Amino acid sequence: MHTDSLTGRILHDDHHRVLDLLDRLEAFLGRHAGDAVPPPLAASPDRALVATLADELDGGLDGHFAAEEALFPALAAAGGHELTAALLTDHAHILPLARRLGRLCRLALREGFDSETWPVFHSFGGELVDALVAHIETEETTLLPATDALLSPADDAAFAGAMAGAAAPPH
Repeated sequence: MHTDSLTGRILHDDHHRVLDLLDRLEAFLGRHAGDAVPPPLAASPDRALVATLADELDGGLDGHFAAEEALFPALAAAGGHELTAALLTDHAHILPLARRLGRLCRLALREGFDSETWPVFHSFGGELVDALVAHIETEETTLLPATDALLSPADDAAFAGAMAGAAAPPH
C-alpha cells in the first residue's frame, strides 16, 4: 500500500512489522500442530518468538489501536461511520484475545507449555492470527487511504509526531 502521509507510513510500517510477527507465530503453531507433547521453549528461536509476542501483546497493540482510534472522529465526520464502527468492533474483539495470549506467553516463558496451556495457546494464537491479519488488510485498503485524504499537513505532522513519541495522537 502506498501512502503519502507520515501518519499512514507509520501505521503501514507497524502493520508490516506485526504481519511478520504473525507469520512467525503461524509457522510456530503449524510446526507443532498435532504434537502429543507441548513444544519446549528452550529452543532459542521459539523462546525469542514467544518473548517478542508477549512484548507486542502487552502494550504495543494497545498503543497502535489507540493511535488509530484517535483518527476515527475525523474519519466518521467525513462519512466513514460504518468503517469506524467496523474497525472499533475488530479492536474490541482482538484486544481481549491479545491480552489473554500475552498472559499465556508470559506464563510459558516462566514455566514452559504444559498439556493445559499449550492447546489454549495454540487455539488463541490461531484465532489472533486470523483476526489480526484480516483487520490489517482492511486498514491497509481503507484506513490508510482515508488518512492520506483527511489529514491536513499540520494534522498529519501532529499525529505522526505523537505516534513517534509513543503518546496518543491529538484528537
